[in-house]
Amino acid sequence: MNIKSIENFEIRDGRVILRVDFNVPVKKGRVEDNYKIKRALPTIKRLLKNRNQIVIVSHLGRPDGKKVKALSLEPVFKELKKLLAGNGYKMKFFPQKIDAKLVKLVNDTDVDILFLENMRYDKREDENRKNLAVLLSKMGDVFVNESFAACHRKMSSLVEITNYLPSFAGLNLVQEVNYLSKSLNPKKPAVALIGGSKIHTKIALIKGFLKTYNKILIGGGLANTFFAAKGYDVGGSLFEPDELRRAKLLLKSKKIILPKDVLVSDKSRKSVRLVKVARDKVLCEKNEMILDIGPETVKKYADEIKKAKFIIWNGPLGLIEEKKFSHGTVALAKFIGSRATGRAIGIAGGGETLLALKMAGVEKYYDFVSTGGGSMLQFMEGKVLPGIKPLIIK
Repeated sequence: MNIKSIENFEIRDGRVILRVDFNVPVKKGRVEDNYKIKRALPTIKRLLKNRNQIVIVSHLGRPDGKKVKALSLEPVFKELKKLLAGNGYKMKFFPQKIDAKLVKLVNDTDVDILFLENMRYDKREDENRKNLAVLLSKMGDVFVNESFAACHRKMSSLVEITNYLPSFAGLNLVQEVNYLSKSLNPKKPAVALIGGSKIHTKIALIKGFLKTYNKILIGGGLANTFFAAKGYDVGGSLFEPDELRRAKLLLKSKKIILPKDVLVSDKSRKSVRLVKVARDKVLCEKNEMILDIGPETVKKYADEIKKAKFIIWNGPLGLIEEKKFSHGTVALAKFIGSRATGRAIGIAGGGETLLALKMAGVEKYYDFVSTGGGSMLQFMEGKVLPGIKPLIIK
């Protein structure tokens, strides 16, 4: 897939509407994780180096068209200011609603970076409305999309705006497209490690991977639904009863590998027991839950990963928020890292997957880490994302 980007089309001496995804965790007015902000820095610095003014546009959370103080982007603006400190850039935050007055104010302001308030304060954003896109387009000469994580959604500042301004991809978005495109036709042997809680969001992905991957290793809540589909009693574990029929169909393939052992605990989390997946169809009692994969599974999955030349990973394999149930995920995160950037191509992505990589301290060992969640999944399903479609070179 070839897309118009700032790599191929140099943008100079203009005003750029830069759509980013700074939908980052903010607590008590402070950014807790600035990973997504850092990923946009190369594009921001390149545009500034070429003497452009930048109007930064983003969303945060789901305020549903209302002004919610806790979802203001001002803390994110301050974090970006810290990251760019020492470069001498002048920056200004605009808390006003988007209307003709703001357009005039922005156009009359002579600073390097102009940062707008949360786009989702305006209900027209998620409706992909023309009138909002037109207002935004009047603030700039060119549009640059550096918001891969939101590209699966139709929003005014992401999709509709491309009808009114010359539009290009940012540097990170280009990397996302290039690396994730490799997952559609991977080097063989290819292994996919798929975890997370909800199987319905990944059924299409798994089905597609069955055609192109040698093995699909399953963990997390997804595994519980597959266990239930095989007739196992998963007690109070998280699983999706409505997806049992589709899970049974997928299990006809020998490419799908399920855990060989699991860690089980009750709501108190005080006692943890290891349960082997065997002929006994009761994996845990009604008051218990499956919360991680066991050591035998880690070894089995590591053996499969060791054979691979291409590895894609999305979703944790246990309840990683609690340390005692993070060991399976962290162990495999480290093992994939030991194979990537050399013996195999290793790609990971998804919100909780990013957390797992951080916990394991192995981000730098992967060939690529995607900032996308839903957009990553839909891209790997082979879909053309709404945010990317206008950028494709025909």
